[in-house]
Amino acid sequence: MIATRPRVGHVLHSMVVAGAETLVDAMVRRLSDEFDFVVLLLDEIGPLGEELQERGVPVEVLGRRPGVDFALASKLRRRILAHRLDLVHAHQYTPWFYGMLGAAGGFSRPRTLFTEHGRHYPDVRRPKRVLFNRALLPFADGLVAVSGFVRDCLVENEGLPSARVRVVYNGIDAGAFGTRVDRAAVRRSQGLEAGDPVVGIAARFAPVKDHATLVRAFAEVVRVLPRAKLALAGDGDTRPDIERLARELGIAESCRFLGVRRDIPALLASWDAFTLSSLSEGTSVTLLEAMATGLPIAATRVGGNPEIVEEGTTGLLAPRGDAESLGRAILELLNDPARARRFGEAGRARARERFTIERMTQDYRALYRSLLSGART
Repeated sequence: MIATRPRVGHVLHSMVVAGAETLVDAMVRRLSDEFDFVVLLLDEIGPLGEELQERGVPVEVLGRRPGVDFALASKLRRRILAHRLDLVHAHQYTPWFYGMLGAAGGFSRPRTLFTEHGRHYPDVRRPKRVLFNRALLPFADGLVAVSGFVRDCLVENEGLPSARVRVVYNGIDAGAFGTRVDRAAVRRSQGLEAGDPVVGIAARFAPVKDHATLVRAFAEVVRVLPRAKLALAGDGDTRPDIERLARELGIAESCRFLGVRRDIPALLASWDAFTLSSLSEGTSVTLLEAMATGLPIAATRVGGNPEIVEEGTTGLLAPRGDAESLGRAILELLNDPARARRFGEAGRARARERFTIERMTQDYRALYRSLLSGART
């Protein structure tokens, strides 16, 4: 029997500051009026996990071992039982794999929900994994993709049935973006001058984000606009390589490596355009945040990006890995402020109409209720 307040366990790799993790944090904050939450992490706690603990949310790190760690499934099962979870909500494929194994054991089974937030690149079909996924399906109560692109990947490359995968687009707190800030002061904090044309990116430094193509693209921008600056918020494994590439291309003085920032709304409000050079995306949270701020977009035509950015209306799209095309798109935005302003205004309206955190969390609230009542998607 389900308790008066159902208990939901989020299963993730970690709670670092990244897209899926910020969305889980938002769900815990906004749905705690109806559900009690536990966060179970395979690998590390991360800053958001520490903040959740400080707010009294149970957060546990399970310590996944390299390779296929079947002992982790048993550990997850013990935590599921100890917390008396009614619903296990796994985010990304590996947490789903272990979460499903943990939820399936024993005589009682919580309801299960899988949200796929993004895909690796290149994304290929693995026949053995497809067979295993089919074995998991009888225990999977809900399947969610964050974009139509991700849904298609789950069907084509994971062998999941199309009729069972619903799309719930990511959402952002639109009201937190586009507010008035001391733009000059925020620019000074980044080493930017008032007249500098600035394009920025907020993304972790990881291969899938392809910062290398962006830096090569920006080298072309600087040749035309010598005062242009590239602001890069975030950190990660590939950052030293990207900093080295900027030096090799002779544009290090035009780049601002800002590290992890918790003032993203202010940063966005200080930039003139936003860029995203990813090889693949689900529904990019930072892309939505930039649009809600009113920034025009120059991004790659990959994953869910074309579902968010209306090309020629809210921004410009370039092929993945094409530095020349991305550089040209950035130049078009920085060279034509009037057009860029129209793009930004249209993007703000689109983000605030279709991609809000209120809409996303209400979709998940309804889905939780449906699953806990015994329904399946």
